[in-house]
Amino acid sequence: MNTADLNRQQAVQLVETLTTLGLRHAVLSPGARNTPLMLALHDAAIDGADLTLHSVIDERAAAFYALGIARQTDRPVLLSCTSGSAAANYFPAVVEASEGLVPLIVATADRPAELQDCGAPQAMNQVDLFGTHVRAAATVEAPDADHSSEELAGILQDLWSDATGRAPGPVHINLRFRKPLWRDGSPAIRTPPLTEFRQQQAQAVSDTDLERLVDETRGHQGVVVVGPDPSARLRPTDVQALADWLGWPILADPVSQLRFGSEVSVIHHHDALLRSQTFRDEHPYTKAICLGGTSSSRPLEELLRQTPSIAINPTDRNWNPWGGVTWTMPVSLSALVSGLADKDPLDTDPGWRARWLESDATADGAIRAFCDDGLWEGSIAHHFVSSLPAGTLLRIASSMPIRDVDSFCVDDGRSLRVSSNRGVNGIDGTIATTLGAAAVHPAPVALLTGDLSTLHDIGALLTTPRPTQSVVITVVDNGGGGIFGFLPMRDHPTGFEPWYVTPHSHDIAAIARAMSVQTFSPTSLAACKQAWQVSLQTPGVSLVHVRIDRQDSTDTHFDAWSAVTEALGRDQ
Repeated sequence: MNTADLNRQQAVQLVETLTTLGLRHAVLSPGARNTPLMLALHDAAIDGADLTLHSVIDERAAAFYALGIARQTDRPVLLSCTSGSAAANYFPAVVEASEGLVPLIVATADRPAELQDCGAPQAMNQVDLFGTHVRAAATVEAPDADHSSEELAGILQDLWSDATGRAPGPVHINLRFRKPLWRDGSPAIRTPPLTEFRQQQAQAVSDTDLERLVDETRGHQGVVVVGPDPSARLRPTDVQALADWLGWPILADPVSQLRFGSEVSVIHHHDALLRSQTFRDEHPYTKAICLGGTSSSRPLEELLRQTPSIAINPTDRNWNPWGGVTWTMPVSLSALVSGLADKDPLDTDPGWRARWLESDATADGAIRAFCDDGLWEGSIAHHFVSSLPAGTLLRIASSMPIRDVDSFCVDDGRSLRVSSNRGVNGIDGTIATTLGAAAVHPAPVALLTGDLSTLHDIGALLTTPRPTQSVVITVVDNGGGGIFGFLPMRDHPTGFEPWYVTPHSHDIAAIARAMSVQTFSPTSLAACKQAWQVSLQTPGVSLVHVRIDRQDSTDTHFDAWSAVTEALGRDQ
């Protein structure tokens, strides 16, 4: 068998093995060295495999696009690129996938061994390229006459298991191919069937751990903190069952899937409530149970630093960002709730949760009233989210947008799916991730983002496939890094503006128009609402660019939080 046929045999086996395991999406970037894999994927798709291929010419955008698909489907997505620096462009998305527990299969093409470390073009050391940021990595040498189908099948099954295991995440397979990479007329190749594939079994909760949970929570007035859950792995009914057993309120992050249209009874405005010293004094909790990822709320973070906490964490990865976790239960929430079914609920004062819910309702009224006028970050987030129809995927950028949604958005009863890149909380790849998610979300998609995150990733509007449904990108433009105005460096007399705010003069709407994107530049809340209404009814990408005064918006945040405190005082 000649080299081209050996390449094809290996590539076809890889595709057939992965699709049998459950691969449904692959994101490809053009190049020569990954030709065997690209054409094997192409042939499988046109031959009727349940496989959708996406072409993204920029590898950095491609990786975030794949991240968006994988986060939305909670299933591994294959990434394929050529050799050399192409693979290095995957790095930011691989890091986000690792920390955000998103399964990806990164398949980088590579030069064969004889072209390594000798000055060959488009060649670099790609072995273990992503280091500790992948769950596992393997390099497969260029196939020869001694190529072992069984060995490759074993590697692929192990990688799939690592990508989808207790701590899902990215894996890396580095595939070396020799020229000729492909020839017309290669024979049809069928690969051997898979051996039995065993999924990791969920860990059951032990009686000892159940008794310890009872002992450590009895007599406490606590809270259930539900952090980001963008892949919707926590069942809302399980969260409610745990909170009911405890008799504690649920403090839900915007990306927890519990804040908008959920039937679970949650505290929507804990961020605003916990900024009130009076409220904290009157609602002192002494224990917390934490689920999901790490919340963006700074006042919640400050209190959790002082509160002994129990983490429900089935991933086997250390999670103790605030230093307050005294015990981790390494089980799923479903397993825990199942184990508690035979345990009597805690004898918690029923007024404890009721008082939180009453205060939450008071804060809700104050926030609605305060956001009803004026054009600032909180009011834009408030009305943007309220404008979305049921079934919308709401994507939220890091920095100010996620915090504004947390503090100032209300639940109007419409069910929304919510997602954000909160693995490492970066602003990079925000648009590409959103467009990837849109590729698999059947309803409208809405992104709330800032000017810097938009400028950082605006090229994704050119390099990724355009969606068919409406995708509305609302850019809140405060002329730089507005979040730093809430941090201590704002008081530096000369260094704050040039190195943190980094003001710019770019016309984001004009840039988007040059990319054939429908754009709006409203200057009032009424005009924003009109722009959102039109955009949500228009297929394809629309961009609503809203300029605001940065300092005025920062000051208005504090005024809004003060309004909540005043309303709580009047309600007593």
